[in-house]
Amino acid sequence: MAVVMAVDMHTPCNEKMSVFSMNEAVALDYRQTDCSTQVLISPGDTQGLDADSTHFIVVQSGEVNVSHDGSVYRLRSGQFGCFPGALSLRGNARTLVTTSLGYKGVTLMGGPIEDVGRLRYIDGCTSSVLISPPTRGELCLNFLHLPLQTSQALHTHPTIRVGLILSGDGHCDTHQGLLEFRAGTAFVIPPGVAHSFQSGEENMRIVIYHPDSDSGPTHTDHTMLNRTFVDGKTAKASAPMPHAS
Repeated sequence: MAVVMAVDMHTPCNEKMSVFSMNEAVALDYRQTDCSTQVLISPGDTQGLDADSTHFIVVQSGEVNVSHDGSVYRLRSGQFGCFPGALSLRGNARTLVTTSLGYKGVTLMGGPIEDVGRLRYIDGCTSSVLISPPTRGELCLNFLHLPLQTSQALHTHPTIRVGLILSGDGHCDTHQGLLEFRAGTAFVIPPGVAHSFQSGEENMRIVIYHPDSDSGPTHTDHTMLNRTFVDGKTAKASAPMPHAS
């Protein structure tokens, strides 16, 4: 990955949660995890992001121009996108870029993000899927909403999590102590690290990258197939369909 930045890529400890301010450019290398990942925080102008990977971009404030596949897309505060292949960024926005090395996703953009999630989550929180996995088990981007003065149960995840506090304040309780959360805080949670998000006097809104999923469509279970009827029966009941040649 050839990236024009003011700092060098470095590899953090994979046994502790890391927290970063979006006010400074940071480059992080997590290729040592099961899901090979790199993270750029507020990189400013960059060029030559890995052509063989997919880049998930979230803007906390400001705006950034994304040059990708012959087009230029302008992402503003609260917007996000998924871009497979080489791209360049121009702008001084507070931007989080999470790269899944070797993965080919689809080009998608969205936002601004809603105030509250659409799905129930633990301890009174809600979530929404911002970028769905194209097929079950692939990568996704999620939104998490914590009502004010919410304290999550201590929990873990089996794979890396990369997140950005869009708005609100609070902290994260970990075995290494309390880590402060505020708008413009980025974080990385290595696999298996126990943590608990705690909101303060404001609702807290967070975007979180997940490199795996256990929901989404499969070749034998997806809406187009399930809602196709042959002789009055859903096509899902038929034999598995052959792969396209």
